Amino acid sequence: MKLTVGIPTFNRAGWLGTAIENVLMQSFTDFRLIVSDNASEDNTPEVVGSFADDRISYIRSERNIGSLGNLNRLIDLADTEYLLLLPDDDVLYPGHLQAAVDLLDRSGKIGLAHSAFDLIDAESRVVQRVEPVQSRSPAMIETGDAALERLMVSPWGLGYPSVVYRTDAIRQAGGLREEEGQFGDMAMWMRIALDWDFGYIAKPGAGFRIHPERVTDELMAQHGVTSEGRERVLMFAQLIYEQRTEFLGYAPLETRRERWLRALAQLQLLKENAAEGLPSSDVAAGVTGIVRTSPRILRRRALWRLVVAQLGARRARSALRKLRRRPPVGSEA
Repeated sequence: MKLTVGIPTFNRAGWLGTAIENVLMQSFTDFRLIVSDNASEDNTPEVVGSFADDRISYIRSERNIGSLGNLNRLIDLADTEYLLLLPDDDVLYPGHLQAAVDLLDRSGKIGLAHSAFDLIDAESRVVQRVEPVQSRSPAMIETGDAALERLMVSPWGLGYPSVVYRTDAIRQAGGLREEEGQFGDMAMWMRIALDWDFGYIAKPGAGFRIHPERVTDELMAQHGVTSEGRERVLMFAQLIYEQRTEFLGYAPLETRRERWLRALAQLQLLKENAAEGLPSSDVAAGVTGIVRTSPRILRRRALWRLVVAQLGARRARSALRKLRRRPPVGSEA
């Protein structure tokens, strides 16, 4: 077998059957499918047993080992070159496995292949199409350096259910770390980007389901967030920023490179806070701090758009002239 598809599941019998069916209907057939049941209390065993396909293996925990523990178990169980971790409530689109495997087969330097994806509702209706990478070609290879920079500023990063990993790459990255919490996938992707390139498929390959029982709603409750509006946006912006900066704290990067990536992450957080009403004075102070730390940031269109939106074109030009005259922090020029 060339590929393992791992489906971690817990009390989602209603959607699990659809996830399994979409895997079995793929044009690429050289795979094994492992359903890892995290001690479900519903009819999950019966749902899995209803599929008569010898490529399916069913493993059940006697106790709940947590969602990250269940995912890492699937990583450990994979004995194939490639691995897809498919959430039990998401869907895989026809042809995606073949497209991802073809892309990974192009080069042994590609650590994962991902694609555009759809946000879908509980009835599988498309709510929004998401393109994490802007690509003019149907498939492309993104260098690890470029992927790492994008992960510092991308609101989505990668479409989780679309990602097919080179098993060596995800294991080398240490899988998902419990201490990094539910957003540990972002940190894991950044660790992979340190040593591997990314493949990208412009065609949507999966549907990412949005529904009330998602993990994000649990996180909102833990942080006392009760609204789907401003509070939610600010909470997730801060959590993602913390993932980025924690990664930069331990990643083996040169000082100049680390400073640049940190500036990108700070700019992204500032943009998201500004969009939710951060006072212009605070935005200006934030921009000043970022520019002083990493003057290269002045080349980013995103910074200029932010400053103009907050101050207006004339005041923005004046402020940026003053920033250029200030000495930078450290040795970066």
